[in-house]
Amino acid sequence: MADNVGEPAIAAALAKLASIGPGFAGAVVSLAWVEDLTVRGRGVAVMVGLVSAIFLGPAICDLVDLFWPGEGLPAGARTGALFMTGLCAMGCLPKLLDWLKRVAGDPLSLLKVRGGAQ
Repeated sequence: MADNVGEPAIAAALAKLASIGPGFAGAVVSLAWVEDLTVRGRGVAVMVGLVSAIFLGPAICDLVDLFWPGEGLPAGARTGALFMTGLCAMGCLPKLLDWLKRVAGDPLSLLKVRGGAQ
């Protein structure tokens, strides 16, 4: 009899989605404090929160693991750190949007070299 090969792949995909769920939830909850964003801006805000939770959250957890007594950070604390990373990513969004507007107006400004002392 042939084994069902699809189940481990589905389980792996669901485990990956479950690991980014708290970051996504934090990013969505952070929209409660935003008033003057368009639909596109809200989408960018959620994506910034999600990406920061995916990439910065595990790094923060690993850093805390180094100093945590015992066997490391508990699973609940790890989930909470991912949620807070997604939630707090909104703090960097206004600066990011200002930079994107400036670059969109003058994309060649990324190539300009600024000189030292004059």
